[in-house]
Amino acid sequence: MRALPLANLAVLAALCFSSPARSAPAHASSKAPAASTGAPASTAAPAPGAARPASAPAASRPIEGPCRDLLSALPSGKLEPAPYLAAAACLRLQDSLAARPGDKGPHSPLERMIRSASGRSPSASDSILKARLPDDKNWLMTCMERMRVRRDVAGIQDMAYLAEAKGTADPDLYRELSALYLTIPDTYRAGLALLRQAEVDSLQGGYIQYQLESLTHYAGSDVPAEELLDSLTSGYVHRNIRTAEMLESLCWSSRAYPAAYRNLLAMMDLKNPGPSLVLERVNRFQSLGYFDYAAAILDKLAWRKLSQPWLTLARTLHLQIRNQLQDWPAITAEAQASTVTGQVRPPQLSDEETFIVANAFLKLGRPEETLARVKGLEDKGEAPWGFRGRLLKAQAQMALGRSKEAGQTLDALKRDPKRREATGPILFWQACLALDQGRDVSADSLLVLASAYTGAEESQRALEYRFFLLVDTGKARAPFFKGLPESPHSPAERRISLDRVDAQSGLWPFAQLEKAQILLQNGEPDSAEAVFDLVSKRSPDRLAGFQAEAKAAFTAEKLPGGRQAALARYEDLLIKYQQGVIPEFSRGRIKALR
Repeated sequence: MRALPLANLAVLAALCFSSPARSAPAHASSKAPAASTGAPASTAAPAPGAARPASAPAASRPIEGPCRDLLSALPSGKLEPAPYLAAAACLRLQDSLAARPGDKGPHSPLERMIRSASGRSPSASDSILKARLPDDKNWLMTCMERMRVRRDVAGIQDMAYLAEAKGTADPDLYRELSALYLTIPDTYRAGLALLRQAEVDSLQGGYIQYQLESLTHYAGSDVPAEELLDSLTSGYVHRNIRTAEMLESLCWSSRAYPAAYRNLLAMMDLKNPGPSLVLERVNRFQSLGYFDYAAAILDKLAWRKLSQPWLTLARTLHLQIRNQLQDWPAITAEAQASTVTGQVRPPQLSDEETFIVANAFLKLGRPEETLARVKGLEDKGEAPWGFRGRLLKAQAQMALGRSKEAGQTLDALKRDPKRREATGPILFWQACLALDQGRDVSADSLLVLASAYTGAEESQRALEYRFFLLVDTGKARAPFFKGLPESPHSPAERRISLDRVDAQSGLWPFAQLEKAQILLQNGEPDSAEAVFDLVSKRSPDRLAGFQAEAKAAFTAEKLPGGRQAALARYEDLLIKYQQGVIPEFSRGRIKALR
């Protein structure tokens, strides 16, 4: 673009520094398009030597709405900002009226441009503004700076609207646009402008990252960092991996984990970031308890096609996550796979993987396969998986009805002089064996001892068992304990036992919750949800009712169209029950779903 003479620059500055009119011009130019048709009127060819329009005329799409006359009367390439600002004010109002509560649709030229597949705004009004505004970047920059200095909120919003509509690929424009929005302040639109700047400017990535991080704790804004990052993740469509990397890194530092997950998926769609980075992120999500996120990322990675050492690491993560999700069929299917890709045989299972697979077979009612799998773990000595393998052997023997052998296995493990593991887990499983044999007094004593060994998973479960023993001392005890997951019976037998717990018993809601878990494992989510609903409405125990409501919402997430229903249930739980584990779980799921 050729430089303007000094005289013209002086005129430009004077026009921008003057107070712009906040309404439409009193009369339209004789060359303005007719208001009745909404189409631009033809004009005579400019005389030789006369100034030509800054750009081609706008598209001939018809203009409708209350801003039609203002758009039709817009001059082309003029330095007087008043008519453009008046049109922007009208269009801003029109966009705001089109928005609805909770609506996350595009309601500004920049949002429309970002979300368009072509990278250009599909709006006819945006096209007209882009065509009629001057092409001189200095004009836009000078007017934006003037509005920012004057702190005229309405003028700032109108000028920002014009800058967005112009939609140039100049990074300086978006840098100034971000600064303009911060004077309002509007950190969300400032963030969109910075991400757009990063997309068109590959040299200022570090500085833009710093500016984005500053937005999350900007003193003039009361928008929480997590909410801001979630909005930016929803509003920005990444076309360049740089922007996805920036936003993902910022989400991690601000602990906005659901938004970090979505940006990571966007990174993987744009470019393969490599197994090292992806598996590290899987490990992060797993350690934070976002098992569903970790599983989805692994599936997207197609880890079975990786080379070593990534293949072994990925398979371990896969089995760990599926174990945490209690997806027993997926674990056994992976263990029985003969090939990974082509003719490449899978690497040998590690001790941890062997234990996970053996436990999955036991959960599916195949204890014989469990005994075959744990043979290799019994001689591990000091290894933790050897200790766990011997406990699993006793559980498999209980499931096969060989209670005497199970007791001998547990006694031998308890007296083993080489054992350095805590005694608590052994005591717990001895209590489970006693309960299965109807020796309630011995079981209660063993559970008291097991619960004293804090830090082990079995000690917490022992406390729950002691609570169940106190809830009902009558005939409902035996069928209830035979239906629990630790019971050495098949899922079908456990379900029958749980149905025998009388509705008048205090154990009834807990029995129904266990029954629903069996239904979910059998692939019957509708039946499980019906049980959860029944417990949440009729349970005399409030805690059991809240737990049923939370599990029902979690189940609804997986059903077609159940996302909004799950959100409503989680929000209702937060209102009913303000503190404790269940509200924290609900709060986390709300963040994940949004």
